[in-house]
Amino acid sequence: MKHFRYLALSVLLVLSLMTTAMAAEVPVSLVVENLNGQQRIVKTYELPPGTDPETLKEPSFEYDGFSYAWAYTTKDEHTFLETKVVTETVTVETGKKDLNAVLEQLAPSIPYDDGEFSGELALDHTTITTEAAGYASKSGKVTATKTIGPLDRNDMSYIPATTVKDGKTLTLANVEWQVIGTDLVGDVLAPSSYQAVATYSASTSYQVATGYVSTAEYKGTVTASGIESITYTVVYVGTEIVSEPPQPTAPVKQGGPLSSGNAAAIGGTLLVIALLAALAGGGIWLYLHRKNAYIYVPGDKPRDYKLIAKFRAEPQRPEVDITGLDPYPESIIAVEIKRPLAKKLLGQTFTVHHRSADYAYTVLQDRPGDWHEFDPSEEKSAKEKSIGK
Repeated sequence: MKHFRYLALSVLLVLSLMTTAMAAEVPVSLVVENLNGQQRIVKTYELPPGTDPETLKEPSFEYDGFSYAWAYTTKDEHTFLETKVVTETVTVETGKKDLNAVLEQLAPSIPYDDGEFSGELALDHTTITTEAAGYASKSGKVTATKTIGPLDRNDMSYIPATTVKDGKTLTLANVEWQVIGTDLVGDVLAPSSYQAVATYSASTSYQVATGYVSTAEYKGTVTASGIESITYTVVYVGTEIVSEPPQPTAPVKQGGPLSSGNAAAIGGTLLVIALLAALAGGGIWLYLHRKNAYIYVPGDKPRDYKLIAKFRAEPQRPEVDITGLDPYPESIIAVEIKRPLAKKLLGQTFTVHHRSADYAYTVLQDRPGDWHEFDPSEEKSAKEKSIGK
């Protein structure tokens, strides 16, 4: 009888696994206990956030002389906290190349949020660089003045027609004669020496900056936190089933022929055992062969995905073949590897066989599973460009 009790408990666990496997929720443990005189069955689930605990409640059932009904469900959240160092580059424009003007445009810190990690980044002053945003041409005039003398007379032949300033040739524009010495001629003073003040000029053009662009880096440590998984404990309380006492039966003679009633009872027992074994085998097969790689395509709304296929991938052969899907996805494809398989493949390569090419990538996380997207059309285009070169 003790062996039958253990067999029945195993069958109950298998049947539970069959039911929950079809609903994609598998308990990590099942315990039958009597706590302070109360008969209970306790099922424990470890599930990702977003699971509706109402889907874990099962209708009343009977087991080992007790009728069980749902009593309550407890919830235990398991949180996580991750950090990473982030660098962001910011660009600002100023009218002049002045550090104070640049700093007026740069905030001491900026917020960071990529949807998963968030925090504050601080300005790193050592990374500020400034350069001209562009140049424009301007025109002007270059002048030079030369004093020539003393000269014995105000003769233009003494005055050079050109002069050179900063490598540029200037032409004579004006001459001013000045008397710097006199002699007495008779009773009259007459000029005896001169000097010339010559002015030279030329047109020129030059480039000026139209503005300045400065870049700077903001750096800081950001964090990501949330709920990694939730442990749900579902408790069922049992009430003993009181049955009517069995009717007395005629004794069977020892060593006598097997009666048809006993034969039928034994046959029924063997049939029940065979049925339970088949159910157990089927439940174990379903549990061990449940799908663990899901294929999605974009839905009608942003960040909305539509499940189109489920596959079974083994750790020894981390791959799926989607070439036979109908209709066949031609644009973005998302692959979700469920957590049990993702844990075994963490850091390994997973391959998706596509009609255009085989796409391989590394499994990077197992909380609550691994999600990866790729665009076969872009992969195909890149491959064709590579071949064309």
